[in-house]
Amino acid sequence: MKRPLITFLIPLLIIMSAVGLASADAPTSKPANEISKRQTRPEVQSSWQLHPPVVDGDLSDWAGQSKLYLNGQNADYPAGSDLFPPQDLSAWASVIWTSQRVYLAISVTDDYVVSGSGAWRNDDMAGFVFDVDNSGDFSADDINLTLSPNNLLTANGGWPAGYEWASHETATGWQGEVSIPMSQFGGVDFLGDLQVGFTWGIQDNDGVGVESWMSWAGPEFLKATPQEGLLTFGDGPVRKWVAFHPGVDGYDGIVDSTLDSWHPDQRYGDSQDLILYSRNAFHLVMKFDIPDLGPDVRVLDAKVHIKFTNWNHENWTSYVRVYRLLRPWDEASVTWYNADASTRWTSSGANAIGKDRENRRVSLLTLDSLGWKTFNLANDVATDMYEHPERNYGLIFRAEEGSAVAYHLASSEAGSADAPWIEVYAEFPPDQAH
Repeated sequence: MKRPLITFLIPLLIIMSAVGLASADAPTSKPANEISKRQTRPEVQSSWQLHPPVVDGDLSDWAGQSKLYLNGQNADYPAGSDLFPPQDLSAWASVIWTSQRVYLAISVTDDYVVSGSGAWRNDDMAGFVFDVDNSGDFSADDINLTLSPNNLLTANGGWPAGYEWASHETATGWQGEVSIPMSQFGGVDFLGDLQVGFTWGIQDNDGVGVESWMSWAGPEFLKATPQEGLLTFGDGPVRKWVAFHPGVDGYDGIVDSTLDSWHPDQRYGDSQDLILYSRNAFHLVMKFDIPDLGPDVRVLDAKVHIKFTNWNHENWTSYVRVYRLLRPWDEASVTWYNADASTRWTSSGANAIGKDRENRRVSLLTLDSLGWKTFNLANDVATDMYEHPERNYGLIFRAEEGSAVAYHLASSEAGSADAPWIEVYAEFPPDQAH
């Protein structure tokens, strides 16, 4: 079916009934004579999902998701037109999110699909606009996507690095999926019902160029406008810090000791007082277990709190670097030479990079006073320790630079008031957030 070129014939009309997330059963369209001028921007919600769909172009795993419908009668622009029979051009879209990505699905009904013409801007395609700062105009963190039936995706006109997508033609038109990494949204926090400007639309070419297009909210579907809708990322998880102290509520998951180069056979595993000495003379080794926090809980971050009780030179400074250990060791028998009673470190002091420890620093702290000190670990370290406890061999604290200072610290045997403790930042699904 050929349609007249309407882009320049239909004036800009911002008239329609409010368009929202409809049930998956039927479109929410109204007869043209019932469409009235919109007074407010349409608002929709994207729900958080624990298990996202597979981005493969098959939309069967979107069956239970709410959908936005778009056709010739409920489009915001052009509005109320009878030139778009649903079988000729109509669509539905859906938006969901997880803690790592935003997912889109699009299903287009089109009786004549055009793609791969060599001028993709003139092909059939869908567009999605995320106006992250909700300004109604272009901003650096906005995301403008186009998806074509021949599996072509653009992000802000360029290559979509880090995205996942798939699209293909169907018997009645075409369909596709896209996932967007959270990093593309400018570092905003999606928790707390984040709201962004949003619109989407479809474009049609029936073989003689772009003949028609329609937008869900506002006069554009390829850029932000003041008339765009609002999208709320709701139903999100709950993130909170959870603390674990030795001897409290049955927690007994921390072991620690000193590696002493001056007395290389000395064992400190049962001592309440450990030593960390600068210039790589004494190291601290520590391993902590993160208890099971429940099904589908994710650990995102961790902190280690250590109480420094004494030193031999006041107001002198040392710089403590923390690395992951790469092999098991035993608290009762670990020494400068040995990882356990029968196994030596590859290099004394657990210093063999790639065998005893990693070369990557996972925390850094300046020591220039006594009292409680907090070591913030790299985020991925906490996640890996929780998800892969079989390769959690703990950490080594090395005072590699600075003044020649011996620091004494309370060990895990020192009692709950003084012993090292950890806290982890965890994400709980909404139904486990109590």
